[in-house]
Amino acid sequence: MSTPSSAGWYENPDNPDELRYFDGILWTANTTPLRKRPHQGPPVVPPSSGPQPRPEGWGPQPHQQTGHPERRAARPGQSDVPGQPTLASYLLRAVAYLIDTLAVGALSLLFGGYFLLKAFEPIADRLDAAVVNGDVGAISAAFADVSFGYLGAFLAIQLLLFVAYQVLCLLRWSATPGKLAVGISVRRLDRPGLLDLDTAIRRVGFQAAAQALGNVPLLAVFGTFLVVADLVWPLADDKKQALHDKVAKTIVVKGKVQR
Repeated sequence: MSTPSSAGWYENPDNPDELRYFDGILWTANTTPLRKRPHQGPPVVPPSSGPQPRPEGWGPQPHQQTGHPERRAARPGQSDVPGQPTLASYLLRAVAYLIDTLAVGALSLLFGGYFLLKAFEPIADRLDAAVVNGDVGAISAAFADVSFGYLGAFLAIQLLLFVAYQVLCLLRWSATPGKLAVGISVRRLDRPGLLDLDTAIRRVGFQAAAQALGNVPLLAVFGTFLVVADLVWPLADDKKQALHDKVAKTIVVKGKVQR
């Protein structure tokens, strides 16, 4: 169902058996059962102040709150967006992130482990001796002789696997395996449903760009700052969005996203 162009009572996009009030910007939490069809005519538009009128023939039901059906603020754990979904906690997001990081790491070793071994092959003996002797200076000096060509190949494979893992899972389930494991998912801020390709690419693209910058010597500090800021941003955000959520206009919610 498309978003109405003016305020009024319309069929609830989340439940076709009831009407829901649209205030001209967002769907409110005010609903009423679809007991009979209203008279033909334009939707009733409430005045700028005062209670919102109900369509003729729909009185308050026993299970509904009576009085002024003013738009109420979202309860704790809810977001002020269509459908009033319950936002996922930071702890659940952190656990999902850890699971996905381990999964991508395992895939990276499987498909790119050869390049990682070749990268450290020239310094393997020196590094082993330095570790046994506890010589920190020798350890640092050994890393300077790592084969950066092979290391760069491994990091590139790791980044490509991360993008493929995230995008394919978001398109299929609107959630990664880590998020599915803890019962959370990703949806658009403006509407429910599975993510589209453009939204998934923008969401994952920001994360991939930040990680890539962290691997570039001259930009590593900036890239690391972006990665850390992205991880902690939901702690202070009113909709618990990370920076990549801001870019893609997504939120992370409890439960599975309905198709």
